[in-house]
Amino acid sequence: MASTYLDELDALLPASLLDRILNAYSATTDQPGDEHLKAILDDPDLGPIARNIIVMWFCGTWTALPAEWRSRNDAAEDSTHVVSPAAYQAGLQWVAAGAHPAGARQQGFGAWSTEPPGTTS
Repeated sequence: MASTYLDELDALLPASLLDRILNAYSATTDQPGDEHLKAILDDPDLGPIARNIIVMWFCGTWTALPAEWRSRNDAAEDSTHVVSPAAYQAGLQWVAAGAHPAGARQQGFGAWSTEPPGTTS
């Protein structure tokens, strides 16, 4: 999904911001602990993008950036949307939950009556 998500970012973000977010992690790794991640998330321009990328990997969706952010960064209008059917099915939320994407993979008759793998009663 990495190339699909990169294409999505390329279409939605100004090139300068795409370069900044792609280079931000390696540029801040000299900070101790998780401070480098905090620096990215606290940045007024990169933080909203980073949060959207996290949601995109987990849910396969892009959430519209705030209007204030778009006007400050001369970004085109964007909207909340599912990136693609494959992105929905590949979302990490399904792995985290030990579940399957609703309506996307057949589980067989009565699958709803069994607990997901790795759970205990």
